[in-house]
Amino acid sequence: MPYSVYLLQSTSLAELEQIARDSLLEFETRGGAEDDDIERVKAGIVSGMIYGLESVSGKVSKLAAYQTFRNNPNGIGDDVARYENVTKEDVMRVYKKYIKNKFSVIMSIVPKGQGDKIIKPDTWQRYQRNIPENDHATELALRPGTSDFDRSVIPPSGKNPSISVPALYRSHTENGIEILGAINDEVPTTAIRIRIPAGQTRESLEHLGLASLTAAMMGEGTLKSSAEDLSNRLQKLGSNVSFSAGDKFTTVNIRSLTENLAPTLAIAIEQLTQPKFAQADFARLQKQFIEGLKNAKKNASVTATNAFNKLLFGDNNSFAYANSGTIGTVEKLTLADVKTFYKDHYGPAQAEIIVVSNLDQHQVKNALSGIAKWQGKTSASNKIQAYPELDAGTLYFINKEDAAQSEIRIGKRALNYDATGEYYRADLMNYNLGGAFNSRINLNLREDKGYTYGARSYFRGNEFSGSYRAQAGVRANTTADSIIQFRNEIAEFVEQGMTDQELQFMKSAIGQRDARNFETPRQKLGFLAEIMTYSLDEGFKDQQNQILANISKDELNALAKKHLQLDQMITVVVGDKSKVLDSLKPLFDKIIELDEEGNPL
Repeated sequence: MPYSVYLLQSTSLAELEQIARDSLLEFETRGGAEDDDIERVKAGIVSGMIYGLESVSGKVSKLAAYQTFRNNPNGIGDDVARYENVTKEDVMRVYKKYIKNKFSVIMSIVPKGQGDKIIKPDTWQRYQRNIPENDHATELALRPGTSDFDRSVIPPSGKNPSISVPALYRSHTENGIEILGAINDEVPTTAIRIRIPAGQTRESLEHLGLASLTAAMMGEGTLKSSAEDLSNRLQKLGSNVSFSAGDKFTTVNIRSLTENLAPTLAIAIEQLTQPKFAQADFARLQKQFIEGLKNAKKNASVTATNAFNKLLFGDNNSFAYANSGTIGTVEKLTLADVKTFYKDHYGPAQAEIIVVSNLDQHQVKNALSGIAKWQGKTSASNKIQAYPELDAGTLYFINKEDAAQSEIRIGKRALNYDATGEYYRADLMNYNLGGAFNSRINLNLREDKGYTYGARSYFRGNEFSGSYRAQAGVRANTTADSIIQFRNEIAEFVEQGMTDQELQFMKSAIGQRDARNFETPRQKLGFLAEIMTYSLDEGFKDQQNQILANISKDELNALAKKHLQLDQMITVVVGDKSKVLDSLKPLFDKIIELDEEGNPL
């Protein structure tokens, strides 16, 4: 049985080994697992098995495995009963038989040149393995499988399946929160997403990271319960409640077996309405945020994306920065800032609830009745400042010493999101250029040149911003040629357009892909969230299907000419200046060097 502990600051590997061994000794000394432990672990295993049936892949895998190994495709019921019948005595018996005083493998993984940090000198020695010949008399004999069909023949693609969008219902809570729901009766689970307009667009530039830090604080203790108690209660229910902040919303995600929905919602509402906001929790999370931001600065990909976003949307718009803020702003945040943000923005006004459950509309509304006690206000988001004029054709370079790879971003501002308009059509247009694994860009830079593990291009937009970007992380010595290849592929696509074969591939691939977009409750939540965010007609997927089926090559080629003009784009590169900058100079008339925060040097 693998045993893991997390590395603590100033703790040696030898000390960690002793902690692990002491933990096993403590487990035995106290008599093994306690009732609370058994209940918590059982709930986690059983709920995990049920959640695993939410997708088609999960269902097929379980059915096949049970049929193969037990000759009973419905064996999950037996497994659930098997785990639920485990006792404390069973756990201790297994511990004594398989773990206590048994041989173990201990590995010390340390930085190169720091062998003094290993636990103790190696005792394992490589030995010569004797592999038997392919003798059918031995148990290890090779026994090739046989088939009654030719596996070298690739099955042809079928027609695009018709997409079955779930039937929706609308309701509202007693305190006016709009509910959008769908019934999913395949598994007895419930997924709920509460969206509160308390995201990054509510932050000031001086308080970047505040929305995310406040959301993190919501996951800590309440006025009634400690964080440990809340976690223990949720684990014994096999449920999950989490808070996170994005550009526009702070989101509460709730996942539960339907039979445990009532106590799970009680915990979520307690966290939402009665946060404790302890200073010790704030100090710990603030430190974690700062350490995370410091680590992110070491990541060239994150640095390139952050700089690209600031150049496109301006350093005077909060959403142009990472959701976690900057080191400088997070260091200055206080617990009072968190309390004020919660007071000003966490309320039922303009909040939304999205539900996917095997319960019907009436049952869902009754289950959510407890949220009527939630009170509070909301405030308007900050006014979006005018976007800066792009200095098209410019290279923005950020030095990262000794970087083995360079991160490249080429792009510009583009279309805001539109489910059935030009944004959707432009996304279809880009699919063969950079949206698929076998797109032109990826086949060139990855498969042909071997410069990168993956290269792509895409449109991304919401209701207030949009962009187009082509990007890749490439070997440092290929940086200049990678940019040339990006340019060549985009320019050729604009000038010559896509082929008939590419058009048909795009229609088939996207149609097949979208057919699986509504499998799981999480996917259905995303679909419902899209409808709520953009006030979409419930039949917009049918409209998209019609567009996909009928769109012409001429229309797509015209969109390429309109939206993929290279002379409107900027380029961001993060790499080792001493190795790559000179090779880039012939490609650009103007080069501006930036620091790691994306500010001009």
